[in-house]
Amino acid sequence: MGSARPAALAVITFLLIFWSVFTPAIGQNPAGHMVVTTDYELFGTSDLNGGGHVTWTLTGAKAAELRAKIVDMFDTYGQIPRGFPFAGTAGAANGDGTLQPLEGLRYTDQLENVLEASGRGTIVQYMQLLRFDLRENAADSSVGFERSTSGLANTNASSPGDVEIRFLFEANTTTRSARVSLPTSALAESLYRVFNYEAVQSPTLTASGAYPGSWPFLLEGGWHNFTTNSCPSGVPSPCAVLWAGNNATGTYANNAVAATRTTADNLLAGTSAIYVPFDLRYATQAWATFNYTGQVADPQDRLRLEVAHAPAFTDWTNLSFGAGTTLPTTAPGVWATANVSLATYLGGEVRLRLNFTSDAAGNARGFFIRDFALHAPSFPDGEVDQADTHYLVGPLSFSAPVVRTGGLQVIRTPGGEILLYGSSRNTSAFPSETIRYASFDALENPQILFAVMLVGAYAISRQQHDAFVRYRESYPATYRLAVHRAKWLHRLGAISIGLLVLFYFVPTATWILGIRVFVSGFAYWVLAIAFAVLLGFGTRGYYSGQIARASAAANEETRVVVKKVAIPTGPVQTGGFLGTCPHCQREILATDSAFRCTCGVLYHLSCAASLTQCSNCRTPISVEADRTTPEVSMRCQSCGELQTVPVGTDPRVAPCSNCSEFLRHLDEGKRYLVVASNPAIGFAWLRDLTKIGRPALCMTSAAVERMRLEFGVKEIPIVQVAGHAAGAIDPKDLDPIGLRPILQITRERKGGVILYDGLDQIIAESSLADVIRFLRKANDMAFVNGVTVIARIAPGVLADQEVARLNAEFDEYLDLSAQL
Repeated sequence: MGSARPAALAVITFLLIFWSVFTPAIGQNPAGHMVVTTDYELFGTSDLNGGGHVTWTLTGAKAAELRAKIVDMFDTYGQIPRGFPFAGTAGAANGDGTLQPLEGLRYTDQLENVLEASGRGTIVQYMQLLRFDLRENAADSSVGFERSTSGLANTNASSPGDVEIRFLFEANTTTRSARVSLPTSALAESLYRVFNYEAVQSPTLTASGAYPGSWPFLLEGGWHNFTTNSCPSGVPSPCAVLWAGNNATGTYANNAVAATRTTADNLLAGTSAIYVPFDLRYATQAWATFNYTGQVADPQDRLRLEVAHAPAFTDWTNLSFGAGTTLPTTAPGVWATANVSLATYLGGEVRLRLNFTSDAAGNARGFFIRDFALHAPSFPDGEVDQADTHYLVGPLSFSAPVVRTGGLQVIRTPGGEILLYGSSRNTSAFPSETIRYASFDALENPQILFAVMLVGAYAISRQQHDAFVRYRESYPATYRLAVHRAKWLHRLGAISIGLLVLFYFVPTATWILGIRVFVSGFAYWVLAIAFAVLLGFGTRGYYSGQIARASAAANEETRVVVKKVAIPTGPVQTGGFLGTCPHCQREILATDSAFRCTCGVLYHLSCAASLTQCSNCRTPISVEADRTTPEVSMRCQSCGELQTVPVGTDPRVAPCSNCSEFLRHLDEGKRYLVVASNPAIGFAWLRDLTKIGRPALCMTSAAVERMRLEFGVKEIPIVQVAGHAAGAIDPKDLDPIGLRPILQITRERKGGVILYDGLDQIIAESSLADVIRFLRKANDMAFVNGVTVIARIAPGVLADQEVARLNAEFDEYLDLSAQL
């Protein structure tokens, strides 16, 4: 039976490559997370162009949060308020609490604008992404929205389920050679940038339409615009400030209560109260800042910043400046910056108020206020997963990755490269993972490395083959059939070729084993050259050593190699008897082809061809047959080489001088009765028919270990059939005991071969009738299951009538007694 090791090696190699091309799976977070999946398809030479797809998938709490933001904004506001990126954009809100497809389409339209950034596009890694659009376009835009999203259309703020948004885009490369960052936040943040909010006061306090110069504060409660020469550093003097004082006296009044409130959108507030407060429902963080300078007469005169909640906005509460709720004073002419956190009020709507109060005793200049700004950015927080796939066609290459926590696989092909990158990160801990991208690098170029792989693999295979051929041809043609490769050495060559193939296509193959080693182009060159040189010269040296040792052994014996040449044995005499062949123990007649050793022993020419040394004097001999016999050309069935053989030679027993295989194979499934004195032919056919892993069985009258050692059939089951040998089957009990091992072969239903060697000896120990009865049952089982049967008998042992009866159980009779 064939060895399972090649199959096991193939399975291991397949699994290694299979798992190598997949990045590690991304785990689920019960609190929800965002997955940004992108695929890029670019092609070109120096500058690559193409496009790709991006899919945002949000689960759990993250999906609920984004859905609520979209519903709150696009189902609430008929027009986007001032302070948002797309302020003034008309919406389709109907205020029913459900996100209609047309309302959702307003969100994806603004998302496209965020990503396209007024023509600048979104920069990720080594690419610029442009012209974003919903993946599924339709004549009805709202239908395209429904097809390109999941978990948004016709949902409300409390709807469960995941959210998925799918876009496509165009792309082009921005560099030809650079080390680029693999993780990117641009695509993840783009979903939320639609909800960024900033209310920034005019630096000159200049009014704009319905918006006063003090916006977002109103000019009320004694607060008004004032021009002063005391300005912050970097601001030209004079400058505008917001002040609650008396322009004539330059101070604030006693017993003053000056308060000014904010209005988010003065223009739209007249149409709906929803535009009055700051909307912090979309913000991830929120804080307010302003510059100020001011002095008061005593601690009872103070300025505070207050906040009020929805719905009435009358529950004014002091905000903290860090050290307290009262704004600290400054020295005259000195400006400071106040920073107030609004984190407590995220998720709600608020109004702010500047409230200055004074007592009845004393007065001072008070506080100048300018550069007020409320910041409420929206961005993803928590876990963000990134999964990128780059399909690039061209001479480009990736190399020298620095990836410590993420998953990376690079796949080279003759047409380009494929990069797979995945990472799971927290937005507060952005990993520093990079890779080098080059539009062309001679050492890393995949087309050049493919040629290196082919040349290296060919060099290893060719050098090993040539070394073995030289080694085999150093033997006479008669013995080449018995010359075998050093399996371990050629398997080492096959493994080396396999590694070259693996590391070409998957230079990050070892990452699946936890070994983060990237086989760079330079390392691949070194590996290919090292394998070709070491295995080429190593194989040649090994076989040269085998030849040298064989030659040394022959020289030590100091024996003369005598060429066995067919010699005339005297005048032809009909029926003349010359002697007995010591090999086959048959008579040598005057009409037989014969030769004589230097010691005088006479052999049949065919018997001498099967010997390596004289059985009498042990002198090494080789055969050179008389070439007077006509020859014919015949092509080898295995290697296709054209061979010349004597007329009448059976090609099934003639070895090819090129590949050492027989010129013709036996027909599988047939039953052969062979007459030959040398059992080697039967075992040679047995090995030939079992090369592709088919089952086999040998039943012989000789000792099992002798057969294994003499004919090299260590892995084939051998059953001895002899009357007095330990553990053997008694020839008289062939039926049914001898049928059991045959039954095991036929049950596998894989074809196979059964060899009965020395069948004449088995008949001698039992009877011809018993053997024929056994053969009928065994051959029937073999025929049904496509098993080839070979039975060998020695010439001259059985009578002609017995041979005829035996032949009736077989399909073909081969008399090779004159050849073997």
